[in-house]
Amino acid sequence: MKNSETSKFDLKNPKMRVPILAALLAIGMAGLWYQQFYTSALQEVNDLERLRTAKQDTLRTVLALKPQLNIVREELRLSQIKLDSLKSIFPDQKEVPKLIRELTGVAKASGITTTKFNPLPDVEKEYYIENRYNIAVIGGYHELAEFFAFLANFPLIINYSSMDISANPEALNLSGGQDTSGLEKVLPPSIVSTFEMTTFSSKK
Repeated sequence: MKNSETSKFDLKNPKMRVPILAALLAIGMAGLWYQQFYTSALQEVNDLERLRTAKQDTLRTVLALKPQLNIVREELRLSQIKLDSLKSIFPDQKEVPKLIRELTGVAKASGITTTKFNPLPDVEKEYYIENRYNIAVIGGYHELAEFFAFLANFPLIINYSSMDISANPEALNLSGGQDTSGLEKVLPPSIVSTFEMTTFSSKK
């Protein structure tokens, strides 16, 4: 009886050896498949899950900040307005042609004639540059006061120095005369003023 049971598992028996080797080969192939495909697929699934979690966290952060977007946009708009305003009084660079146009317009509006506009050498300070100009104007007393009032409302920051206001010698010489036709002579402007005007630009 024992001999018959032992013969069933005898590897020397070709009838037993082939099925056993086939079974071992199948087990080995299954293990190889598991190692090569299932394990790598499982790793990829885990990586994708971590990526999905990270993107969900980012999305939650974005959604939490979304209500603040309009606030940030409004703050940016107000900051830009403030920056533009500061640039209008403290430009990035010296703008002589623009200043001449504005000064001519103010003189015309106030009835003053500009007789001299000479740019002077700039004075460089630590954080800004002083842009200096030597100016002379002529006109009436009230017109001159109106001229300086207009300049005071300039968007630029303006300082005055070395100011001199005096009577126009030509007006003094002709102030009392009349022509032979009985018509009053047209008098020249009564006031002459010279001064140094300083504006400011930023130092880049």
